[in-house]
Amino acid sequence: MLPVYIGIDVGTQGTKAIAYHPSSRTTEDGSDVVMTGTILARASKGYDVLPTTVDGRAEQDPADWVDAVRHVLKEIVSGLSLAPHADDIVSEKYILSGIGISGQQHGMVLLDRNFKPLPPAKLWCDVEASEESEWIRSTMDASQTDPEAQQWSHVLPGFTSPKVLWSIRNEPDIWNRVRWCVLPHDYINLVLRGAHDDCPPPNISPTTDRGDASGSGLFDTKSGQYNERLISIIDPSGRYEKSIPKILNPLDICGYLSLQWMHKIGLLRKEEKTGLLIPISVGSGDNMCSALGVGCVQPGMAVISLGTSGTIFGVSHSPPSSEVAPFADATGRFLPLVCIMSCTAVLNSVLESFFNGKENVEICEDSETKKWTHHDATELAKNYPPGCYGITFLPYLTPGERTPDWPHATGAILGLTVSNLASATASTNASTDFTKPPINHMAGILYRAAMEGITYQLAEGLATMKRACRDGFKPSTLLVVGGGSHNQLWRQMLADVLQLELRFPREKESAALGAAFQAGAAVEALKQKCGGKVVSMDAYVLEQNIDIEEDVVRPTTDTRILNMYRDGRERHFRYSQL
Repeated sequence: MLPVYIGIDVGTQGTKAIAYHPSSRTTEDGSDVVMTGTILARASKGYDVLPTTVDGRAEQDPADWVDAVRHVLKEIVSGLSLAPHADDIVSEKYILSGIGISGQQHGMVLLDRNFKPLPPAKLWCDVEASEESEWIRSTMDASQTDPEAQQWSHVLPGFTSPKVLWSIRNEPDIWNRVRWCVLPHDYINLVLRGAHDDCPPPNISPTTDRGDASGSGLFDTKSGQYNERLISIIDPSGRYEKSIPKILNPLDICGYLSLQWMHKIGLLRKEEKTGLLIPISVGSGDNMCSALGVGCVQPGMAVISLGTSGTIFGVSHSPPSSEVAPFADATGRFLPLVCIMSCTAVLNSVLESFFNGKENVEICEDSETKKWTHHDATELAKNYPPGCYGITFLPYLTPGERTPDWPHATGAILGLTVSNLASATASTNASTDFTKPPINHMAGILYRAAMEGITYQLAEGLATMKRACRDGFKPSTLLVVGGGSHNQLWRQMLADVLQLELRFPREKESAALGAAFQAGAAVEALKQKCGGKVVSMDAYVLEQNIDIEEDVVRPTTDTRILNMYRDGRERHFRYSQL
C-alpha cells in the first residue's frame, strides 16, 4: 500500500490540487532508508469573481468552489486509479489516505442552519467594510486598559470581522437567517464531510485552525482564542458568537470524506456502500499552507513572495504586535506577515510605459511588434550602479500602501539632477547589446530604480516584522518565491539589501503542496494515538522532498556596493516620510 495525500488550494482565480506520495524513512525490515516523496499528479479548475458595479465589492459563489473541488478530485482519482478500500489495496498501486484544504484568507461565508450559503461569499479583496474596519479599530483600541493587551490596528477592511459588521448593518434580513459564519477553507471542509449530502452526518459543525482564525480579525494572539469582547461589541445579540467555528489544533482532523463524495469523485462504484475512512485534516489559510509547502516551519525561516503585491512572512516564537498582520501559523507557532501593495506590478508599469510605449516599439516588415521583455530591461538596468546615481523611485503606483498603512500614497521619481540625468543617458548609449534601444533614455535607470524602491520597501517591512516580534523572529535564510524570484539582478539586490542568504523553492503551487503535507502529518498523528511514532508538524514537513534550487545567493562582501545600497535605502526612507 502506497499512501497518497491530496492537497487542494481554493484560491481567488481557481482551485488547484496536488497528489503527493510522502517521503518514508524506514523499509519493511526497519532499516534506515530515505525514500524521496513525489508529486504524482496535478489538477486545476478556474473561475471568476462575480461581476459587480459596486465599488470595493469582490464576491464569489461558493458553489463554484465546490464544483472546482469535485473536478480536481475526480481528475486525480481517475488519473491515478486511486483505491478507496481494503479489497483494492493489493491490486492498486496507490491508496487515497488523506485530504488537506488550503483556502484564500479573510473571506466571509454566511450559512443557514442547513449549511447553505446565503449571499455570495465576500473575499479577502472586498473592501466595502472600510467604515466598519475603522470603527472596530478605534473602538477596541480606545477601550484597552492593559498596555500589554493586544492592539487591533491590524484589522483592515479585507478581514472577516469588519465584513460581518457590514452585513449586520446593511443586510439585516440576511444576517437574521445566519447560523454559521465560516472562512472559505472551513466551508469546503464541511462540504467534503457531507454537510450537503442527502443524509448529512449527525451533529456536524464547522471547525477551523489557528492560522485562518487569525485572519478573521477576532483572534487574540495572547490567548490563542477568539476575543469574546470584540465579538460581543460587533454583535451584542450573540448570533455572531454562536456562529463561529471551533479552533482545532494543527495535527487534528476535522472529519472524514463522506460516502456520497466518494461516489462523486469515482472512488466508489455506485453499488459500493462502504470504503475506508479518509481523514480530512484541519486545513488552513493559503499563506499558512504555503509556508508548509516551502518548508518554512521553524524560527529563523521566512518567505518573500514577489508577485503583483509583495509579501513577507516567517515563523516566530512570540506573538507579533499589530504593527504587522499577527497571524498564527499551521505548526502551533506564529506567522507574522507584511504586505506591500506594489511589487512586480510596478516593474510591469515601467516596462510598458518607458520601454513599450506606443512610440518606443519597432514595427517589423511583417507588421509584428517587437516588444521589450523584463529580461531585456534587466540587462539594460545592469549598466547602472546601486543607488542609481541618487535617483529614487517611490513605488506606490497602486495607489496606496498597506505596510505602512498609507491608503492615499502615490508614486514619485525624486532626486533628479543635471549630473545624474547625464549619467543615465551615457550609460544607455554605452549599451551595445540591443538592436532596439528605447527612445526614452531614462528607461534603463528607472527600471533599476523601481526595482530598488520595491526592495527598500521590503527591507522596511522585514525590519517592522523584527520589531513587532521582538526576539521571536530572527531570520537567517529567506525562501524567495513568485514571478519576480527568477530575476537574477533582483536576487542579488535582495541579498545585498536584506543581508540574508536566499534560497529558491521550485514548486509554484506551494499552498496545495502544504495542504497535502498537513494531511500526511495529521494521519501520522492518528497512528501515534494508536501506538505509532511521535510526530510534529514541522518535523514531518522537513522530512519531505521539497524541491529547492541548488543555487544559493549570498550577500556581497563589497563594501562599496553595500554603502551605495545603504545610502539609497536612507534616501528612500527619508523621501517616503515627506
